[in-house]
Amino acid sequence: MNKNEIAGKYTADQEVRLILVQVLDKMNKAQQKNILTVTRFLNEHQRAVAEQMIKDFGNPAHFFYGGYDGAQRTVLAFLPDYMEPEDITGEDVNPLSLIRAKYPAANSLTHRDFLGGLLGTGIKREMIGDILVSGNSCDTVILKEVLPYLESSFNSAGRAKLDISVVPLGAINVPEAKFKTINDTVASLRLDSVVSSAFSISREKAADAIRAGKVFLNHLECYKNDKQVNEGDCITVRGMGKAVLQHVGSTTGKGRIRIVIAKYI
Repeated sequence: MNKNEIAGKYTADQEVRLILVQVLDKMNKAQQKNILTVTRFLNEHQRAVAEQMIKDFGNPAHFFYGGYDGAQRTVLAFLPDYMEPEDITGEDVNPLSLIRAKYPAANSLTHRDFLGGLLGTGIKREMIGDILVSGNSCDTVILKEVLPYLESSFNSAGRAKLDISVVPLGAINVPEAKFKTINDTVASLRLDSVVSSAFSISREKAADAIRAGKVFLNHLECYKNDKQVNEGDCITVRGMGKAVLQHVGSTTGKGRIRIVIAKYI
């Protein structure tokens, strides 16, 4: 079975399949040469699918790293036998850098503005990690190999001129996540019921979204309406956002289950 066939076992998405082939290449090279290999940035779905595949290959030593704890976009590093995960954060081998863009307080810039500005320089999305907007500055994690280019080319976002500097990863500004708390009751912890509650849509629309492949449970596509959701599970609906089932409580007198959901905004 060739690499494309192996990747096809884990996803029907052609883009994700190509990424899995690249992951296989990095994994094989690390094992054959006993060296550190690093992928481009993966989003949460791509990471989850890659984790499934790596597990089936015996879980060779690897580490997902996005520059800080809780990063949504991460690179995947396969480690030689002389390295531990924390070694990759050292300055000599760290594959990532951090740039800070400051802009005039009169401008109100968003994640989309900065992503547009970065892509406008000609680099690909896979070279860019998390984009963290806070106050009148934005910290962006990038692959170190594109740092010299961005230092000279990334000078505007939206209509604002940017003041770019290189900052140690340890000084990254991570804005506090914003979410609203939803207290509700559901007939059961089926996926369609929880999606309906979290995203304020009918259960029928929730079921339609699940069948259409628009719903991800813990970052993996889930096509089963009756899949049970557990406390702590993350649900993403394409085009609607992300929510976490924070707490499953007691049952009401009418047999419904009390739940608490954090819906990210």
